[in-house]
Amino acid sequence: MAEEDVPSRLELERFPGETWTAAPVMAHAHLESYDAPSLDWERDDFPSWVEELLAWRAGTARLGAAESAALSLAELERFGCGLVLTHVGESGAEGHGAGTMPEVLAAREIFAPDSKMLATDALSQGRTAGVLALHAPYSVCPEVARQVFRSMEGGGLVSLHLGEFAAERELLQAGTGAMAALLQKNGRQVPAGRWPSPVAWLQDMGGARPGTLAVHGGDLQVEELQQLQQLGVGMVFCPGTHAYFERPATSYLAAGIPLPALGCDSRASNARLDPLREVALAWSQMPEAGPQAWWDALTRRGAALLQRRELGSLAVGYRARILRVTDPILTNLNDAQEACARLCSGEVESVGVTDFGLQRAS
Repeated sequence: MAEEDVPSRLELERFPGETWTAAPVMAHAHLESYDAPSLDWERDDFPSWVEELLAWRAGTARLGAAESAALSLAELERFGCGLVLTHVGESGAEGHGAGTMPEVLAAREIFAPDSKMLATDALSQGRTAGVLALHAPYSVCPEVARQVFRSMEGGGLVSLHLGEFAAERELLQAGTGAMAALLQKNGRQVPAGRWPSPVAWLQDMGGARPGTLAVHGGDLQVEELQQLQQLGVGMVFCPGTHAYFERPATSYLAAGIPLPALGCDSRASNARLDPLREVALAWSQMPEAGPQAWWDALTRRGAALLQRRELGSLAVGYRARILRVTDPILTNLNDAQEACARLCSGEVESVGVTDFGLQRAS
């Protein structure tokens, strides 16, 4: 809204040196593993990385879940996150309560290779909170996956990692390969069914529908991305994790579908939990989309996929959850494309998030 359009009855308050925009949304994160020594882990082979992560998490020389979550959220707030959906794999990693930023949408993560492992309270918690998380096709047996999707048919979100690496595809297609060997080494069952693709697995589980969020998708093919879009499945991309594993760009642009929402995964596969770094990496990995489209993915697109359409924009009718940025270049830009290019440059400095819908301490 231009200054001359502000009603005269309203008092103007100025914030010199600041530019305001809609607060970023992270549609996927894990708050555990803040102190993970991830730079030392194997990155060329995904099952080997998983094995190192599991071994580290089984040890005692690491932060507790609550302390890790607090540090993760402090980092997200410092870099301007307004809303984050988290997979909660450990008790205590739910994060802080209401009234602080970023707002946390905590999804209980189900890791259940055996059909007997699903706690009966998990589905109840998911229905109450409106969100659940499955870990991945290789770590959740079909019976449990189908039960989770059935339980959320009336509404809400189910988030899961899908089509992340080729080892997942081989496991689903043939029950063989490095991921199958890792499951067997850890006393877990290899899924009894066979599916030609991760998308076919999702369809068989009853999850190929709106309300499902497919995270990562690094191994999904063009046709599979198009199929997910047609089925109404929301897609979430984590550029920092993509860069950590040194993977080529996912084929979202070749598929000709809307850009995915953005996430940051965790410190086990990322150098920093920073929405502005994620959008800068996304633009560098897929520059053809342009900075304005990527800024939209970080804000409006993420809010829409998380069923929070009141967020993601500073237009009339939206909630005023604001990212405040200190950058002298931005104050002299009137073109939206140029402004988004600056915001996506990785060079701007955030001064935090202000939510005018919350009562916050100064």
